Amino acid sequence: MNVHNTMEELVIGEVNNLFDAAIENKAPWLSCSCPQCRLDTICYVLNRVAPRYIKSGRGLAHTQTEEWTDKAQVMADVNRLAMDGMRQVNSAQRPHSIDITNLPESPVFNFPTFVGRILDGSTFEPVKDLSVQLTIDGEPAESIDATWENPYHITEHTPGTFTFWIKPIGAKKEGIKKVFSFGIHAEKEGFDPIEYYFESGITSEAVLRTAYTTEHSYILPNLHLFPVSNELANMQD
Repeated sequence: MNVHNTMEELVIGEVNNLFDAAIENKAPWLSCSCPQCRLDTICYVLNRVAPRYIKSGRGLAHTQTEEWTDKAQVMADVNRLAMDGMRQVNSAQRPHSIDITNLPESPVFNFPTFVGRILDGSTFEPVKDLSVQLTIDGEPAESIDATWENPYHITEHTPGTFTFWIKPIGAKKEGIKKVFSFGIHAEKEGFDPIEYYFESGITSEAVLRTAYTTEHSYILPNLHLFPVSNELANMQD
């Protein structure tokens, strides 16, 4: 089943427009507008707005004509959240740059940016203060550079949200198709650990991709962290 959240494109477009406007107006609070900051802001907003799902062209038409009668209010809410997210992400003041000298020569397997959320399974609230690790073929994945963390530490600035961008892997030629196996691993005291595995087919490309685009993002399903049962907790004491 092909299900799509129509809010994603709206949020992505609005966040990128606001970043571009802030750059043009030389906003004094804007310290960075790199792909990672934009992606973090997009996740910040999507975590705070209600999704609107469709599964067909008719569903899209229905959404446009009926459910979006309050579009002005929706856009105002998205705009407000995006501005708040931009300021919070920028306040982190992390170094942001991609060291292209450390990347393989093309052709390569370019990986998408992986984006996911971890929620408390009891309250469904975004989890904070949690480290999440991405593995590829059973080994810790090497990030595209040091500014992309692995493990990724979820903080109060991006509650529940984690992002990864893996360093491209060299290929013998363009057009090779290969399935890579990935794993998401997360642990937090008092909770059962998360072990989530998935696969993604990647085709080698002639061009090394170093810029983020929405079409090259892989959105993972929400993961849930459940408290250790009292019986198990007593056994561990």
